[in-house]
Amino acid sequence: MKKSLLILFAIITTITLNTQAEDFSAVNNGKTIYYNITSAASPRTVAVTFRGSDSDSYSNEYSGAISIPDSVLYSGNYYKVSSIGSSTFNNCSGLTSITIPNSVTSIGNYAFYYCSGLTSISIPYSVTSIGNYAFRFCSGLTSITIPNSVTSIGDYAFKSCSGLTSISISNSVTSIGNYVFANCSGLTSITIPNSVTSIGNCAFADCSGLTSITIPNSVTSIGEWAFQNCIGLTSITIPNSVTLIGNYAFTDCSGLTSITIPNSVNSIGYYAFKSCSGLTSITIPNSVTSINICTFLNCSGLTSITIPNSVTSIGSSAFAYCSGLTSITIPNSVTSIGSNAFANCSGLTSITIPNSVTSIGSSAFYSCGGLTSISISNSVTSISNNIFKGCSGLTSITIPNSVTSIGIEAFSYCSGLTSITIPKNITSIGYYAFQGCTSIDTVVFNSKNCNTIGDATKTAFEGCNNFKTLIIGDSVQKIPLRAFYNCSILTSIKCNAINSPVIDSNSFSGVSSNIPLYIPCISIPSYQSNVYWNKFSNKIGISPREAQYITTSICSGETYTDYGANIDSAGVYTLVSGCDSVILNLSIRPAFQTNYFDTICQGDVYNNYEFNFIADTSGIYTRNLQAINGCDSIVNLSLLVNPKPITPSNLLIILMPPYLELRWEGDGTSYDIYRDDVFVANSQQPYYIDYNVINGETYTYYVKSFNGDCESEFSNPISMIYVGLDDIKTDNITTKLYPNPSDGKAKLNVEGLNTEADVLVYDMIGRVVQKHRLNKGKNHLEIDLSGYTKGVYSLRIVNESVNQTLKLIVR
Repeated sequence: MKKSLLILFAIITTITLNTQAEDFSAVNNGKTIYYNITSAASPRTVAVTFRGSDSDSYSNEYSGAISIPDSVLYSGNYYKVSSIGSSTFNNCSGLTSITIPNSVTSIGNYAFYYCSGLTSISIPYSVTSIGNYAFRFCSGLTSITIPNSVTSIGDYAFKSCSGLTSISISNSVTSIGNYVFANCSGLTSITIPNSVTSIGNCAFADCSGLTSITIPNSVTSIGEWAFQNCIGLTSITIPNSVTLIGNYAFTDCSGLTSITIPNSVNSIGYYAFKSCSGLTSITIPNSVTSINICTFLNCSGLTSITIPNSVTSIGSSAFAYCSGLTSITIPNSVTSIGSNAFANCSGLTSITIPNSVTSIGSSAFYSCGGLTSISISNSVTSISNNIFKGCSGLTSITIPNSVTSIGIEAFSYCSGLTSITIPKNITSIGYYAFQGCTSIDTVVFNSKNCNTIGDATKTAFEGCNNFKTLIIGDSVQKIPLRAFYNCSILTSIKCNAINSPVIDSNSFSGVSSNIPLYIPCISIPSYQSNVYWNKFSNKIGISPREAQYITTSICSGETYTDYGANIDSAGVYTLVSGCDSVILNLSIRPAFQTNYFDTICQGDVYNNYEFNFIADTSGIYTRNLQAINGCDSIVNLSLLVNPKPITPSNLLIILMPPYLELRWEGDGTSYDIYRDDVFVANSQQPYYIDYNVINGETYTYYVKSFNGDCESEFSNPISMIYVGLDDIKTDNITTKLYPNPSDGKAKLNVEGLNTEADVLVYDMIGRVVQKHRLNKGKNHLEIDLSGYTKGVYSLRIVNESVNQTLKLIVR
């Protein structure tokens, strides 16, 4: 199976990987063992291998009990057995036991892959590395001890060893790689030694039999999906050394009842505890600044949680479907609550949203049927779509004056809601905003700027069939089309507006024209002159028995005109008009001017302080807003636009066994390097050396530039298959570089070059300063470094079969 994967890689990269049959075989204890010579010079060594050109050439060439000798005689010479090669026992299902001598130092990739008949194995103390997939699918293996000599265990090494019940990991191992024990369903417990610093992605995923695990203080990160679906795990202690819990780390751990997250953790990944239905409580440490998307999604057993003051945002669906959660305190540090954050938390009865919160996402409290009351802070400016939809237990809510819009279906099917007050700063109400609110009997409508209550066909109060009383505030200027359409059991309307609000022909369509219409007595002529208001035949003037005392304010530059007044300065005034007498205490609200300073990367969208534009140049930007008191607020923004670095270009991979060297061109102060879609390093220079490479594997790299907080796009990817020293065929070439030392000019002669080659010139700190090309027929090249700093330069001649380096001294 592994050979087929390598052939696929070869097709993709158009590089042919040669396979080789065994060099010789020998019999030991009646069993034939096949060998490849790894060193023909003293000390001579061999690797145990399979029979034929690949591991699938012969089936079960090894079976029963195999004993590997520590040395073997061939052609009159003894060879030390130093390794078990890649795929040696691949698919040997008849193999029942094996003895590995102390001479073996490494077990190769896929060495015992699919050896389902193997029940036990003893790894000698001489072994230092266990390759990728080495024991994968060894379902009969029940136990294994990894000696202290082992420093490296490859990815997937024991994946799907379903019969494995226990394992001892040595203190020499520093990391548990990706998928190492994934799907080891029989594993019940494991102790991770203090030498381990990281637990890789999916390391213990689907270990359904795992009931306990000890994570030492040496571990700093827990990878993505590390314990996914470990349904037998009931508790876990995360040490103070851990700073990162990866995405999906404990998702679907339904048996987990408690967990302690230490103060060292500063990041909890997406879906980290999703569907941990047995988890009843959790404390989030002060080091965490945000609760990510779906972190506690569907934790139905969670009854309480403490959110620290360090948290500034609660992500989308963070606590969705936590049906056991009855109460939660959101600290004053939180500024945003994401979409569906508490959706379907049916046990939640009350919640207070602090003044720090400025943004609440759509459907944030969707279908919280147990919620009876909620307090919305004055910092919230909009009530999003579906935010309280289906909150059938909600009986009352106060919408603060800071809110300017109510979204689509925001309170639909809140069947327990009995009254609602629309504040004066509302400018829009989405359609079906109060649809199905069958218990509402009173609406106080104070908005003076709302020209759309739903739309022409879908009204905000559709289905509110218990609606009886309407009170219209004195600031209302217009009641839009179909606003109270078919409110057929409406028993009275009270409108405090002095000047009759503008209405349409069907604003009150279906409402009886005989119900009382209470209006200021001074305004009766105004209402009678309006063709639509005049259809109400029972107009009743409101005549106060004593003067009304009104305290109000206007913005600087405005004029107060109610009750026939024409006043533009502060003071106390007596207004008499018809049957109304008003004592007016009028104050003037000032305008405000605010200055802000900020920075951004060129080409990014700037959207702070009510600005929204693509930042191209530095400068001062001005915007006129409405302050919280309704008056003008001038915002001056002094914006510094930092240039973005250019995207790295001209990526070059140089094969330098035992590593790959990556070079590129760019103007960044630092660079992030990614290999196979995974971040691997940050470099201050435009080059990177990758030592973590495996012979025959294909690697794809791409790079991103940084200039402070500004970053470029990713470079185009570049790929290469790594070939080790043993697989490189080096041509016999001769070179001559003269004069050396020189005044900067020298000649390079090359003989025996069979194909084109690159000549790379490096300065003293390893930067490529010149690049030349030698064609197959060209045997000399002039190098001119006369304009460069004096010192020692390196000239590297490199192609697929040549890799030589010369030194040139410039005086």
